[in-house]
Amino acid sequence: MNEIQESNQTFHELWAMYAQGLDGEVVEQTGIFATWAGVQWPMVNVVFLSSPIQNVAQLRSRLEGVAAYTSRKKQFGMLVACDSWLPSPREQVAPIFSEHGWVRISEGAGMVCEKPVGVVSVHGLEYRRVDSKELRQAAADINGVSYGVSDEMAREALDSEALWGEGCFGYVAYFNGKSVATSTTYVRNGYLYVALVATLPEFRSRSFAKAITSHSINEASRASGLQRTILHATPMARSMYELLGFRTVTTFPMFLPVALVAAVGAH
Repeated sequence: MNEIQESNQTFHELWAMYAQGLDGEVVEQTGIFATWAGVQWPMVNVVFLSSPIQNVAQLRSRLEGVAAYTSRKKQFGMLVACDSWLPSPREQVAPIFSEHGWVRISEGAGMVCEKPVGVVSVHGLEYRRVDSKELRQAAADINGVSYGVSDEMAREALDSEALWGEGCFGYVAYFNGKSVATSTTYVRNGYLYVALVATLPEFRSRSFAKAITSHSINEASRASGLQRTILHATPMARSMYELLGFRTVTTFPMFLPVALVAAVGAH
């Protein structure tokens, strides 16, 4: 398996864990891998284009398959592709997504680190491991604020014991008694995976995310003996992960349904 395949597979595996932890479904079809939690937040209702696409005709066929799947769902979801697996010429690809009702909203960077850096210390930060409903909700709320969704939507997606069990090294950082940042590292089969990293907007640019992420990774590594760490970063967080020793292996364009984007824009 090369690193592009690894980045795709680990993305699929983690989102499958989220879907199953929320009593959702995981469905694999030819070239499509759906991890559908069945909640309000589209970030955990995801359909991946799960193998290389040879030409634009095949891309259209895949997107028709995605439409057949999502048309049966009550909730909105997100579509994720892999740039390394999209066909050429690339200038013909973007209009095809638009034709099928998808709006590109972001790009994830598939990143890997062979050996985690030492713990980054920030004076005054206190780390609490997520082991209670209170801390699950704190982690959910910080992620919700960071992604611009309501506490209700974030808690529905993340306040589940199944997501925070054995092998989960999730932490919330407190500063002057206030929960300000969060990061989670999962111990997986042969690798560590970092997710749910977020900082409240008013506490950004103070290295809080870098500190708590390094703490989470190092605690997971110490407990498991694993070092190779994988994640999928937002554009805003990519440079922070580079400072922790991560490098990009591929990128993942992310799409939302045009109907959802239009509804949000109307408000």
